Amino acid sequence: MTNDSGSPRKAVKRGFTLAEVLVTLAIIAVMAAVLLPSLNSQLAKGDAGRVAQDLTNIQTGAQAYISDVHRYPASMTQLTTVMSGTPTDLLGSTIPSGLIGKWKGPYVAKDVVSATSVGTISTAFTKVTNTPGNGVDYLAISITGISTADWIRLEDILDEGYSSSTASTTGLVRYNVPSTTVTYFALPIQ
Repeated sequence: MTNDSGSPRKAVKRGFTLAEVLVTLAIIAVMAAVLLPSLNSQLAKGDAGRVAQDLTNIQTGAQAYISDVHRYPASMTQLTTVMSGTPTDLLGSTIPSGLIGKWKGPYVAKDVVSATSVGTISTAFTKVTNTPGNGVDYLAISITGISTADWIRLEDILDEGYSSSTASTTGLVRYNVPSTTVTYFALPIQ
């Protein structure tokens, strides 16, 4: 092939040089190094938010159960499955058959209680006295295997940032450091 002047045309090579490819890869690597920690942090916040939402759903379900059955549930099972036999409530009293018939659940979805990346929500509820505090008994929900960072996120969400040096022993969200257990004071027992 020739050009307009009659001399042979040079073949034009198309593509990127090695230097251009390496610079592009370096830019992508730097962007990934900057963005990944931020992304992981946001994902961790989302996990704590999911557990906080699960605890709120359990609290709402327990309130509806109490409204219908007039007893405090002893376990998650009483919120998800029709009661049979002679079930007992949180205070250890047998629930009369007339009240069992008032059950209108399920009050929460069965998948609410599961192991999450934050911790495991206990299926059994406990009665806990708020000390130090007002001395009132509460229906409490426990989460085991939770880190201090996740507790702080839960505390910020559920206890509206009740942050102080005593935050692990006051408010509605309590954290036991040696056992990595969070206790959520869901409902006061009246």
